[in-house]
Amino acid sequence: MSIRLDTIGKSFGGFTALGDINLEIEPGEFLALLGPSGSGKTTLLRIVAGLEFPDHGRVFYDGEDITDLKVADRGVGFVFQHYALFRHMTVADNVAFGLTIRKRRDRPAKAEIRDRVQKLLDLVQLGQLGNRYPAQLSGGQRQRVALARALAIEPRLLLLDEPFGALDARVRKDLRRWLRELHDRMGLTSIFVTHDQDEALELADRVVVMDHGVIEQVATPQQIYDEPASAFVFDFVGESNQVPVTVDGDRVIAFDRLLDVPPATLAGMGGAARLFFRPHDAEIVGEGANGLAATVTLVRPNSGSMRVEGKLEGSDRLVEIDVAQGAAPGQGERIFVRPTRAKLYAGTAG
Repeated sequence: MSIRLDTIGKSFGGFTALGDINLEIEPGEFLALLGPSGSGKTTLLRIVAGLEFPDHGRVFYDGEDITDLKVADRGVGFVFQHYALFRHMTVADNVAFGLTIRKRRDRPAKAEIRDRVQKLLDLVQLGQLGNRYPAQLSGGQRQRVALARALAIEPRLLLLDEPFGALDARVRKDLRRWLRELHDRMGLTSIFVTHDQDEALELADRVVVMDHGVIEQVATPQQIYDEPASAFVFDFVGESNQVPVTVDGDRVIAFDRLLDVPPATLAGMGGAARLFFRPHDAEIVGEGANGLAATVTLVRPNSGSMRVEGKLEGSDRLVEIDVAQGAAPGQGERIFVRPTRAKLYAGTAG
């Protein structure tokens, strides 16, 4: 199924949750809606599902306008963060629920329901647990039951709202890899909401980064990380350093010192700007190489390298860089940091 959102807007009282959202989702795509709390991502997902209705704009499934269609008539599977399982029902009955409440003319026979439920439980690797109750399962197992229940109605579209938010880190990592495999195997179109950037970058074909009800960027995970379209995206996705600078021709000045940056960084820039760079896109240089002067405040291991944190001279800001093990400076040492890859955005630093 393809999805098209055409100038979707939604307000709650005087608060604008979404402002004229335009978005197209390809059939079979796994799309992530990524952003901080209050960015509008869950409201957008609920409008796609039919749990909320836009103040203006239209929603299209496969080119058909379904904006005013009720959620029950959209054929959508929805998975919530906190499972929303019925505690008094067995696992099998929870999975079957969406089928058993259909009108009689649309309801499969009991034998067919039992067969479909068992196949789904096998699919989510819970085939022997159909007679248990939710309280007898782990958090990861409950989320698998919730997913099986969403799939039982044979949805055209699978929507997931922070599906792993209530789980610990190890279980989240295992489940998201499994979910991606399941998505590919079943050929679903899936949209999931998350504020976890690692989750979005690992799972999604494309990522929609949102902030304050607008879309900041839509791109592949690699493009989002390597080519952020705005200062917000750079700052929100991945670790970053932000330094206020002034650009004067081919010169970059930071805290009254010249700073050498890659030439491509300067394209089209002038005046007050913000310089962003990742901790792994920087090096320690000699004072004559025009780097950021800093005093080392902390050195710690970081995934095969050493993370060096320093306080920038002339500022209360900290800078973080990664260096090879054995090459880290000592705490209290004065160093000079030069970005090897960076991006400039106009305006003063936040």
